[in-house]
Order: sequence, then C-alpha cells, then structure tokens
Amino acid sequence: MIWARLKDDIGTRIAGLTRPTRSDWIFAPRTVSAGLIALLAAYALKLDHPQWAMMTVFIVAQPVAGMVLAKGFYRLLGTLAGALAAIGITTVFGANSWLLVALLAVWIGICTLVSSLLRNPEAYGAALAGYTAMIIGLPAFGQPHLVIDLAMARCAEIVLGIACAALTSRLILPKLAADAIISRLKRSILDLAAYADGAFSGGDTEKLAGLHSKLIGDVQTLGEMRTYARLEGPSLATRAYPVRRTIGQLLSALSAARALHAHAAPKNAALIPARAELQAVVSELVAKPGALDDTAPWVARLDAIAGNAAADA
Repeated sequence: MIWARLKDDIGTRIAGLTRPTRSDWIFAPRTVSAGLIALLAAYALKLDHPQWAMMTVFIVAQPVAGMVLAKGFYRLLGTLAGALAAIGITTVFGANSWLLVALLAVWIGICTLVSSLLRNPEAYGAALAGYTAMIIGLPAFGQPHLVIDLAMARCAEIVLGIACAALTSRLILPKLAADAIISRLKRSILDLAAYADGAFSGGDTEKLAGLHSKLIGDVQTLGEMRTYARLEGPSLATRAYPVRRTIGQLLSALSAARALHAHAAPKNAALIPARAELQAVVSELVAKPGALDDTAPWVARLDAIAGNAAADA
C-alpha cells in the first residue's frame, strides 16, 4: 500500500516537471565548455589551484549574458576586496594568531552585514569579500610572506574563470537581457490588460490579487534586467531611461487598474462612456495574443479615449 502510494507520488512529480527548453539545451553545453576551457587554460598557465577557475565558471553561469557579466563583475570586486583585506590583516597581525583570527572574523561579519543591506549581485560581491579573506588569510597563518602569492593566485584563477564564462555567454548563441526585456514587457502589458479586464468586470478577487502580485514581481525583474542589459553593450546604456520610464508607466497603470477594481463606477457620470470604451480596448488586448506586434493602433485609441475623457470631465 505504501509502495503504491510512493510510486503514484513519484509519477505525479515526474509528470509535473517541465521539459527542457531550447535555452536550457544551449545553456548546459555552453557552461560545461566554458568550465573545461577555464580548467585547461589554468593548467596551461600552471596556476596553483586550477579548479578555482572552473568553479568560478559554474558559479557565475547564468542563462542571460548580462547576468553573467554582472555576477562576474561583482565576484571580481569581492575577490579583490577580500584579497586586499587578507594581505593587510595578515601582514600587520600575522604574528599574533588570536588577533589574526579575530580580525578575519570581524571582517567577515562586516561583509555579511553589508551583504544583507544590498541586493544581488552586489550582495554576492560583499559576501564574497568576506570569505575570500578567510580563504587567503588562513593558509598564510604563520607564514605571512606567502599571503601576497596566495592572493595573486586566487585573483588570477577567478579572473580566468570570469573571462571564460563571459566570453562564451556572449559569443556562443547568446541570450541577451535586451531581448528578454522586450518579451517580458509584452507579457506584462498583456497581464496588465487581463488584470484591468477583470477589474472592469468585477472578476474574482483572489485571482486578481494573484495576478497583481505577479505583475509586481515582473516589474521588479524588469528593473534588474535593465541593469544587466546595460552591461551587454554601450549602445544599450542609452536605452536605459526609456525602459525605466516604461516600468514607471506600468506601475502607474497597475495602480489605476487596482483603483478601477475598488470603485465599480466613476463618480462623474460623464466618464462612464470613456470607461466603457477603455474596457472594450483591454478586452480586445486580452483576446488577441499578437496584439502588441503593432502598438500604434492601440496607442491611438487610448489617446482618443483620454482626450474624450479630459473633455467630458
């Protein structure tokens, strides 16, 4: 009986798993290739710990090129900060074992505190600065003259791993944050239209609350993706402001849609026709998956509705 239930449970879980996408099939061999390249290069350069280069590739590996660059950048900053801290603490206090360990512990505590105040990938860099100092400082315990060599070796291996991960993610069938932003913006606008449609028609409160939470999460993700996109190329930095403005407009529209759900009808009776026209627009958006392939007609209709509403108010 128990075995039968266990088999049913396992079968249900397996059936619920999603199949790997095309991006997954690209990401896996690309990451493995970058790791092997980093390992071979580390051996060729006769670095002290070649495995650190390969581990760095797997640590910073992300499906989107901009995310790899961001995580690699802050990993590099964290490693450099930790290496400098280890050199300073070990050089000055290396003769006193208790003081050395105490100061390393204080440094880790400070980095952990800073990490808790930041968001990824900045938080990751701050945390890395803490344990990097320990990784470099403890092996130099009693031998402070070795700390500079250990720090240089650690930094060289980390830089090699970051370079391999960044180059492969950017050159081998890259998935760019800029493209991800466009697709996520389209999905968010359609989700917003669905939310507004439900708000107009007095839809299920629980369902609308879930959709509202999803939209908030998507907007936060868009803000992070905008940062990643700026790292993918200088030309993308100039588009950062329009994306940020669009994110702000999404939040404003979401707030307006929530107000529609809270108020069944406008207090000004003259605005009821505008409300009906706006409801028709969002209903059409929801019913047409490819509606955003050409946004000009929709923008023109919304501008006309806004103009009529302003004239009637």
